[in-house]
Amino acid sequence: MNGEASRAGVNAGRVLRAVFVVLGRPALLHAIALGVALGIPAAILFGSNGLRAVDVVRLVHHSLIARSLLWTAWLALSVPALRVLFDAPGTRILRALQPSRYALIGGLFLLGSAIELPWAILFAQGGGAASAWAALTLTIAFGSACIVAARRRSGFVLLALLSALIAVDPPARLAAICGTALVPVALSAAWRTALEQPGFRLRLLRRSSPVLALYSAHVLRLWRAARARLFVALTAGLGGGIGLIFSLENDPTERPLQRALSALALPLTLAAAACVAPVIESEARLRVLLRSCRVPRSVVMAAFLLAIASPSSALAAGTGVAASSAARVSPLLLSLTLLAWALALSLAVALWGRLLEARARRSAGAFAAGVTLIAALALCSVQSW
Repeated sequence: MNGEASRAGVNAGRVLRAVFVVLGRPALLHAIALGVALGIPAAILFGSNGLRAVDVVRLVHHSLIARSLLWTAWLALSVPALRVLFDAPGTRILRALQPSRYALIGGLFLLGSAIELPWAILFAQGGGAASAWAALTLTIAFGSACIVAARRRSGFVLLALLSALIAVDPPARLAAICGTALVPVALSAAWRTALEQPGFRLRLLRRSSPVLALYSAHVLRLWRAARARLFVALTAGLGGGIGLIFSLENDPTERPLQRALSALALPLTLAAAACVAPVIESEARLRVLLRSCRVPRSVVMAAFLLAIASPSSALAAGTGVAASSAARVSPLLLSLTLLAWALALSLAVALWGRLLEARARRSAGAFAAGVTLIAALALCSVQSW
């Protein structure tokens, strides 16, 4: 018996080592990217604005709307990073080895915990160890269930169960027990189904205008080949939006529009900048086809600008609706103002990227310097009103 237990322990250790070797680097890179992207908004929110984690957690437990919005925002940020645990290079070989299920689930959970660390820290500071463990297990289970649901209908059962659990918001200890029971089930199901073809694919086969067709090609390129950049854009925009809402709630002002424009100047600029390189690459791939079809330059430029402006514009409009009650401003007025602001910033960033591309001087340093200057000028122009 002792020999069998010893061999089982050695095998489990080897499985954990294999999981960390294959998945450790991509998972930790995504975890670091998520932590860095949230670091600046968190420092602004919990520093200069005097917001405390206790206030956020209390609001989450007392308001279904706040709980739904915060969970949705975090899942939108963390699920793309969590997906790397199941489809990173090397996972096919790891599956072929048929590792021990329990050691595999343990390794996946540890790496998933690194990705979800900011979420766990928030609830640890605001609600204690039980609340942090419940938030950690439930968010890993929910993210894994989203991966399953994209491929099998059975995943929606697990999603519905987790959604009901989050909506009911049971006591922290009960939620921790439920999360502990559900997370291995969700991780195991996601591991089994991650390499299957998605059950739903967006296919644009109908005839449309040249601008819409080219714009759709750019957007699909962003979604399929540049999800990491979309993740950065989403993180920046949502971080700025959440920061604006909490800032208006805790420190009301007589000039909410000015504060909204100031708070979102940098996030919206970063959201647009993250999309410039993938759209330029998409256009380069289609350049021969565009020239052979004699597509006008104006059509190419319009599709280029629309593709870069879409993520930031959607984030700006959504933030305007969400922050209107805290700002005591009409949702239509705030949304239109932020939408115009996002379009202006996206236009400036797109033209800067286009200028560097035309001069064959596109480099990360020059582009980042220009984007920083655009954000600084935008912020100074708003503060001078």
